[in-house]
Amino acid sequence: MATLVTPQAWCTLFLRRSGLTFREAQVPAVVGAVREHLRARGVDNEAAFFARLNAEPEGGVEWSALVERLLNHETSFFRHPASFDALRAHVLPELREHARGRRLNFWSAGCSTGQEAYSLAMTALASADRGEPGDFMVWGGDVSRDAIAVARAARYHARAVAAIPPAYRERFLRPAGDGHPSEYEFVEPVRRRVRFTPINLMTLDGLTLTYDVIFCHNVLIYFPPDVATQVVAGLAQRLALGGYLFLGPGESPSQRIAGVELVLANGVRAFRRPAHRAAEVRS
Repeated sequence: MATLVTPQAWCTLFLRRSGLTFREAQVPAVVGAVREHLRARGVDNEAAFFARLNAEPEGGVEWSALVERLLNHETSFFRHPASFDALRAHVLPELREHARGRRLNFWSAGCSTGQEAYSLAMTALASADRGEPGDFMVWGGDVSRDAIAVARAARYHARAVAAIPPAYRERFLRPAGDGHPSEYEFVEPVRRRVRFTPINLMTLDGLTLTYDVIFCHNVLIYFPPDVATQVVAGLAQRLALGGYLFLGPGESPSQRIAGVELVLANGVRAFRRPAHRAAEVRS
């Protein structure tokens, strides 16, 4: 290519636009992936393409396609079971007791291809007293539009659904409608409870809901400590009173988050927004 951009400039762009950070050992592979992407696009002026990305708005076609190439969508159903155990045994009964008939909102932040969001829906449906789950919705958000498309299809290979408890598989899944023997899809009572939308966790200003439960597992690993703290603060700001934010094992903001209290139990790291006062949370 005639005009190259420095690896540091690319990494700075990814950090500024999406909060993505890469270890020093990863940088050559990242730049290699970028240049492979440009070759596939027939681009021979890297600097001009870089300037175009700088000017392109969030969600633009070129920016989304490039970020897609860099993301790792590895996920699974019921990843970190201790969090789902805590949700089922303690958090859901508490939330339902205080809901007073209103809808509960759950959010899988950085939902990838949807397994976490559907895990939340199955847990809520299966754990209700007397078989009545109450009114709830699960919202999944991810920066990858390709991942969101997979999540919306609600269809997964047999290898993926093997991680779902047998009782849940029997109740909530069915063979794919086209008869493909290795594909399964979620039944309508699950699908109608789950919605997905593209979202960048660095820019949450457009959100209008508050959430009773937020799961953000294996997402902060992509961010440097200061950005991770910013993301957690932004998520905490969108908790309803009495709501819980679950983080992955070993994931933690580098600074205290105002307005929420840390909850540590049985390998689970979560933050709770106190129910007794409208605590102000700074982002």
